[in-house]
Formats: sequence, C-alpha cells, structure tokens
Amino acid sequence: MKKIAYIFMITVFLGSCDDLVEEEVFSTITPNNFFQNERDVATAVNGVYDGIQNLNIWYRLFYTTELTGGIMKHNWNPMQQTMVYENDAGDVWNLWWRNYGAIGRANAVLSVMEASDLEESLKNRYAAEVRFIRGYVYFNLVRLFGRIPLVTNPPSSLSDVVVPDSTNTEAFESEFMKQVDRNEIYAFIIDDLEFAEASLPDAHGDNDAGRATSGAASGLLARVYLTMAGMQYDYNSGELKQGDPAMYARAVTKTDELMSAGYSLMENYADIYENDNNKEILFSIQYLESAVAGVTGEGNQIVARTGIRGAKDFTPYSWLQCSVNEVFWQDFIANNSKDDHRYWRTFLEYYVKADGDTVWHGSSNTFRRPHVRKFLTDVGPDTQAQGSTDYGADWIIMRYADVLLMNSEALNESGDTPDANTINGINQVRERAGKDPITLPISKEDLREAIWKERKWELCFEGLHYFDCQRTGRLLDEFALYPNSGRRAEATQRHYIYPIPFDAMQANPSLKQNAGW
Repeated sequence: MKKIAYIFMITVFLGSCDDLVEEEVFSTITPNNFFQNERDVATAVNGVYDGIQNLNIWYRLFYTTELTGGIMKHNWNPMQQTMVYENDAGDVWNLWWRNYGAIGRANAVLSVMEASDLEESLKNRYAAEVRFIRGYVYFNLVRLFGRIPLVTNPPSSLSDVVVPDSTNTEAFESEFMKQVDRNEIYAFIIDDLEFAEASLPDAHGDNDAGRATSGAASGLLARVYLTMAGMQYDYNSGELKQGDPAMYARAVTKTDELMSAGYSLMENYADIYENDNNKEILFSIQYLESAVAGVTGEGNQIVARTGIRGAKDFTPYSWLQCSVNEVFWQDFIANNSKDDHRYWRTFLEYYVKADGDTVWHGSSNTFRRPHVRKFLTDVGPDTQAQGSTDYGADWIIMRYADVLLMNSEALNESGDTPDANTINGINQVRERAGKDPITLPISKEDLREAIWKERKWELCFEGLHYFDCQRTGRLLDEFALYPNSGRRAEATQRHYIYPIPFDAMQANPSLKQNAGW
C-alpha cells in the first residue's frame, strides 16, 4: 500500500443521505455515484487508512505513551510531560476529535459500501479493512478516555451533529452525543476485529503491502483481551479495579494462533526498523518520502522529532524535541548492559560527521542526552527526505516480539506454576537480544516481573509504555522510577486515565468528566 497515494479524502459526511443532498448530482463525486467498481472502493478505503496516518494523531499518541510513562523527555514541555492539563490542552483535544474524524471516515465508507451493488466477497474484504481501522482507533480512545460516545453510523442530517437545545434531553441520547460504558466499547471493538480476522487474507501482494491482515486483527484482539484482563480506572469513583481475568485465556488463544501462523523475529534487531513490512511486523502505518512517493504529504515526522538538531550530516531535518530520559537509559544498561543486541539501535549516544569527527551526547545544548535511535532511518547527508515532515519511516503498531511477550504474560497470569510453554515467548525475545534464557523453576511473581521488564527493553518508544503501565497497575511506580524535571504536578491515580477534553465538554454539555479531573 506504500505505492498508493492517498488521493481521495473521505469526510464524516460522505455517507450522508438525501437529507443533505436534495438533487441528483452528476458533475461531482457523491456517495450515490462513486462506488461503482473495485477501484472506487479501494480508493475510498485508502482514505480511511489516511485517517490514521494523520501526523497530529500519531505524534500526540507517541508523546502520551512515552512521556507520560517517563521513559522519554521533551525539551518543549508538552502537557504529557508537565502532567498539567489546562482547559485548552491541544494534545488532549486533538487526540479526541481527530480520532473521531478517523472513525467518521470509516463509518461513512461502510455505510455507502453496504448500499452499493458491489459483489459481496469484495464488500467483505474491504469492509474488514475499514472495521480493523475503526476497532484500532476505538481501542486507543477507550484506553485514553474510558467512557466515550460510540458512534457507529454517519450522520443522516446536520441535526445529528449539531448540539441540540439543552432542553431537548432526548437528542442527547443519540449515539453522536451519549457516552457509553467502557465494556460496551470493548464489545464493539471485539466485534469489529473478529469480523476483520475472519474476512481478511493472511497476507497481501507487494502492491498491497501494509494493508491490514487477518494476523494483524488477531494480534490486536490479543492486546484488547490483555487490556480487559488488567487493571481498569473506574471513571465514576477514581478507584483502580481488576478487570476480567478470564480474558487472559482469550489472549493465550490468539497469541498461540499467531505463533503457528508463519510470523518470526528478524534475526537482526536493527533490521526491524530498516525494512518496511518485514516478517516481524503485523501492522504498521505507512509513510513515504516525497522523492519516492512522487507527491508531497506522504512522509513522517518521527526523525525530525527524535533526531538531533544541528546534526546536518546525520539528521539534517530535525527539531530540538524528544530525547531519552537519562534514568531510563541508565536502567536499561544496569539490567542488560550495552552488549544487549538491542542497545545501539535503541539509543543514539553519538554520531559521526562527514569529516570523520565523532560527536557524543552531552557535547552541546542540542545533544544533551541520548536520543531514540530506533526510528532514525534514511539518515546521513544523502537522505531522500526533502524536509522535516518528509521521512519514510513507518510507525509500527504491532510486531511479533510483542505477540511472544503477550503469550508468556497471558499464560503466566492464567496459569499456576510457569512451565516450558510459559517461558517460550519471552525466551525467544531474550535469545535474539543475546541474553541468557529464563530457566525453570521460576515463580509466577518473578516471571511477571521479568516479562514486565522485557517489554520495556524490547518495545520502548513504540507507543505501548503508558498503556502497559495502565493495565498492569504500575503507572505510579514508573513515575517514581523515572523522575523528570519537566513535570509540574505530582502523579496521582487519576493519571491512569485522561480527562475528557474541555472543548468536547463545551461542545456537548451532556458529557461527564472522568473522576479526579
């Protein structure tokens, strides 16, 4: 799919019916005249993928997961680092409305596709891709905000999305306004992902590389089940409560299936990030440099946000933004040493200039501490990127190492005494890293701690840490473990969830704020 330009933008109103369009239109693309063949529907589905490709979603989610958990630092002190959420906090509001914009695209395409005359198997295949994306977006929203509106259809008229008169209490009961319980959101996510799992192919050809697959849906289902089994913040009382332990068995089933489905680890850890859509990646959001895509606007900002400003011979287009929390860096070394095969791809301690000089961290105000090395692809003086927002590094949503670690975790939590099967997943990850395997006997508690740490070392900076802290109940411990001078507020239990954005509550006064906020 990296070869396909996103040329068709789907709006939230695409699926709207005749309440919005009274005349039959022939000169403009409309829902009634567009979905005529497979090319039409594929173009529309590309527009749904484009919804999650939005840079304003991924980088704010990146900050939320890595700054909030404390393993990364930011020089500009966004609210995920300061822990102070003002009414006009743009990051919170953007995560809300832009994700709902992506859901709106998905709902619109599904509505029009269902009413089209396309062959049923074709509908199912593309509907499965759209429902995978919708499930993924709702999964992010429910983990961030808890009780949210569950919007499953496009608006049929403007009245659906215009805030009603405050006396019209019935209007606030519509799906566009009403918050629903977290469990109802999860049931909807599971339904979407199970449909995707059953309807998507195991793999795609080169021209469609990057599209969702059955394995991607299975992996996301496993992550959903682990989350549902873990700790949940009660948005009514502010308490932290245990989820449904029966979900661990479901996570075992999904990860077992994936472990016999042909996925495998890349032999070299660094190759994960240098080779798009490789055998370890279940799903990633696709990006292309302009020089490769042939059009602007398809690139990523990850190099600019994690690269070294002023390092023209290494990351020529970079901002003074994200670097590694030194305490986390030291913790990694203390637990693994620099001989860990992941070390030099995870952390950037130095770079070599074109004249051969080596520049180490701590040598300048723009290179004060180690940086995140993982995503610095296409670096050096001959980069194909033509600007700071034009890098081609894909954003990995799930890879096989995560599946292996989820399998060990789910087996450990659902069983009594760990056995060879329980430690199989984590040991595969450790073996590639050049670490000694975990041996039996080991207690359930000790293995739980080993899995937790291995997830940090293996998957750090990949958009998972905060969510892992949530479901394991370790968030406040991580705050204490990784202090950050940029914080302006003490971490409390309320940080297990984000506040419903002020702008959302202003627009829809029926929304209830999460406890503690």
